[in-house]
Amino acid sequence: MMRYFSGSGLRTALSAYLAAALMLFGLSQPLAARTLAGKATPAKVTAVSCSDSPYVNYSLPAGTNDLYPVIKTASMSDYDYSMAVASNIQFYLQNSITRDQLNACYLSVTPADGGGYNVKFRSPDPRAATYGATQISWLSNGGLGLQGVLNCQKDKTCWEPTGTGSSGKPLTCTGPWQFYLPLGLPMVAQKMVMLLHYPPYSAMQQSDYLNNATLNRWQRLLVTVGVPQADWTLYTTTVDIFPIAAPGSGQTGCFPTTSATNFFGNGGTKYIPTMLNSLVIAPAVSTVGMNTVPVIIYGAEATGYWNATYPDAQTGVLKAGSVSLNPDAPTKKTPYMGANHPIAAVYQTCASSPGIVTMDKQDLTTACFAKSMAATPDADPVAVEAACQASYFSPTPDAEYASQICVTVVVDKSPQFAQWSTDKAKAWCAAHSNNPCPLPDYSSMK
Repeated sequence: MMRYFSGSGLRTALSAYLAAALMLFGLSQPLAARTLAGKATPAKVTAVSCSDSPYVNYSLPAGTNDLYPVIKTASMSDYDYSMAVASNIQFYLQNSITRDQLNACYLSVTPADGGGYNVKFRSPDPRAATYGATQISWLSNGGLGLQGVLNCQKDKTCWEPTGTGSSGKPLTCTGPWQFYLPLGLPMVAQKMVMLLHYPPYSAMQQSDYLNNATLNRWQRLLVTVGVPQADWTLYTTTVDIFPIAAPGSGQTGCFPTTSATNFFGNGGTKYIPTMLNSLVIAPAVSTVGMNTVPVIIYGAEATGYWNATYPDAQTGVLKAGSVSLNPDAPTKKTPYMGANHPIAAVYQTCASSPGIVTMDKQDLTTACFAKSMAATPDADPVAVEAACQASYFSPTPDAEYASQICVTVVVDKSPQFAQWSTDKAKAWCAAHSNNPCPLPDYSSMK
């Protein structure tokens, strides 16, 4: 497989190898005592006692190597490489277990004789019994994404294409590009599934899928509408229509809907529908009726893929419905809704069209929909969306919603490297009758 790596990629591999060495010398810690990378760390992880808890043991196949972002340098032996991969698996698996809010400790991942990796941890949580089968299935589905990338790399119209995009502007599809699955996210307790375009390369460099501006803003929206800070990661399980990490700007036209369908959809390896079908059935989430967890489709590219793949379930921004998504569970309905890309609103102004106020109302409606469907999983998604939309688009919204709208707009338009805190924005909005336009003069603020 042809891969593209930077110096930071090498640092990731070497730091992973160091972590593996520490593990071998008995310096690994319980999951609850560790700190996850980046801003996406849950606010609180409950410590647990594992001394009398049963072990969870399972094995991952040898092909797992190619699904994790670890490189083998010229000076690295096969043993060193396998230890680096084991540590990388352990790091991302630890993030998944923690973000699933699974009480567990003493996680270890070690190379197995003859290839593959052995996973072991202790947990008093009954959900732990589902983890091995879930991770093995997830990685098997991820292998379809890898095959799609290999096929894409062989096609000059797919891998870093040149020419002009659908907008008529020249494409700037420069690297680095690299296969990257949405690793380290909830797999058994997710409350929804995000359908997104592609992951930013910076997330892979930092070994944390959630540590980027897009997901940081999604976190802020969720917390704004009342999702507890400790629970927000349950709303981040993701399927990218292109599992390819690339620079976060200027790449939109490089990943068109047709290529997603031809290489990763029903016209290719079926990575996208297979992963979606699997993830909407969350093993640890019980539903009153026959709904799965919902799918929210973000941005024009993901929406284009969804509408082309599910013509009977057309969506757009704030358009909700239900669809039979999983062929293995035809009686179950998957609620869905279309949404703006989670970061799109920050590029709007009060004078632009549709404007930042309108887009922030739409984004808060999206976060409200996610929270409400998690609280009432058997609810009618159309009715839930309508209720959320009414709260934010009322000509005279209640004070709570008016404050949320104003604060979101003010924080979104505050300087990128000196972003206002929520408390500071609340104080400004309270002093300006929750009217975010005209926006505050940030240049005069100290």
